[in-house]
Amino acid sequence: MGTAIDPASDRRLAAALDAARAASRAIAAVGDPQALSSGSVVEKGAAGPATVADLASQAAIVIALRRALGAGVEIVAEESLEEAEALGGAALVARAHSAFAASGIDAGEASFRDALASCAGEGGVGSFWTVDPLDGTKGYLRGGQFAVAIALVERGRPVLGVLAAPRLGMDGSGPGDGILAVAIDGLGAVQSPLASWSPRPVRAHPWSPGDAVRIAGSVEKAHSSSDSLEARAAALGTVDPVRIDSQAKYALVARGDADCYVRLSPSAGYRECIWDHAAGALIARESGAVVTDAAGRPLDFSCGRRFRDASGIVCATPRLHESLVRLLAGAASAD
Repeated sequence: MGTAIDPASDRRLAAALDAARAASRAIAAVGDPQALSSGSVVEKGAAGPATVADLASQAAIVIALRRALGAGVEIVAEESLEEAEALGGAALVARAHSAFAASGIDAGEASFRDALASCAGEGGVGSFWTVDPLDGTKGYLRGGQFAVAIALVERGRPVLGVLAAPRLGMDGSGPGDGILAVAIDGLGAVQSPLASWSPRPVRAHPWSPGDAVRIAGSVEKAHSSSDSLEARAAALGTVDPVRIDSQAKYALVARGDADCYVRLSPSAGYRECIWDHAAGALIARESGAVVTDAAGRPLDFSCGRRFRDASGIVCATPRLHESLVRLLAGAASAD
């Protein structure tokens, strides 16, 4: 089936796909994440763990994008050289560079370090790329799902998004050989096997009142108030939880394997990081879903590294989205 999303005619898309595949190779080169030594994993407090795989993946993405699109490309990414050295020392960075070497990108340790040091942009109203090199690190470490997320943001909106989910199959939410979920603003969304470009258009599943509600939620309960949400959603129909790590939740909504993804902020005043949502939100939106904050307001990616006002995320097809926002508003007024 043909699609307007074609890397042969869009150098930005081609660069993002190459970067996502290089990152996936670097992550795979780390080996069994459950066997990682303590020196290969560091804790970032409330931000959770980071590993040699996170660092190797990010450097691969940054170098691939800049080699393809120019050294001046602005990149807003999650990891930083300063934090990596502060938490894990030079040994952590050296281990990450060893994994990076398997990405297929020829770059020495100096270039690797520069890539990690030079992607701490603040974003804002201009054009920039946002990168989460390994979204769902806790899932990665336990052998669950994770995603590599790359998005191009222009004037406060994602306009190109790529999610690589190396452990997800093309059908169903279980393990597989890996997928790419891709969207371009106005051109729809597709998924393809990770290893080769063979895109298939995807569409979110229509929902009607009385239907079961398949809610894609975090495996890690600390990431969101999943139990509370599922109890509230029972007012709309039978609730069928779909537990999965990372932005792969957006991909499941986009291809109809879940009806919605709702993330309630884990604490008062918490604001979401833009790289945790840019690629996935665009893919879901281009599949026919609506993505807003928990109050039903559009997500504004021009506010810097974190959303200024967004408290929670609601991603669902239009009819269900409206019901969920209304449900959350009622719960907030009751509280």
